[in-house]
Amino acid sequence: MESRHGERDVLWGLVLVTAGALLLLGSLDIVVFPWHVLTGPVVLGIPGLIFAQVFLGNRDQWWAIIPSGVLLTLASIAFIDGLLPRLDTGWLFFLGLAITFGLVWRETGHAQQWARVVAVICLGFAGLTLFGSLLRFLIPLALLGAGIYLLAGRGRMQ
Repeated sequence: MESRHGERDVLWGLVLVTAGALLLLGSLDIVVFPWHVLTGPVVLGIPGLIFAQVFLGNRDQWWAIIPSGVLLTLASIAFIDGLLPRLDTGWLFFLGLAITFGLVWRETGHAQQWARVVAVICLGFAGLTLFGSLLRFLIPLALLGAGIYLLAGRGRMQ
């Protein structure tokens, strides 16, 4: 038990030292980084990691996978949105939920059948959302392609 506690202390110690060093380097203008990009991910990610630690510390606490997965998914989306604000990340939310509930189903030895159903539904929504976001590119590209085809074909006909 002591070794697990010691490993946890080392992990959190590294997280805190890294965060402190990066903040200090940013304050001294040694490292220029858009710190606002990290605010949301840190606020959401740290509690997500704490819930993950609850599960990893006691595998019977499978419920902790759900808040951990949701918070880490939201932290990832906040980070990506901060770096690439024009990127549509709606599908990532559903993909993160699908992975989260898939883990609940797997880690409980398939005892939580409801989690499998939720995972499949969320995976379907992820696909639909991704397809919907791609449509805004696919339709214009299809129109361009059809127009180029018609123009190229028209020149050969004469």
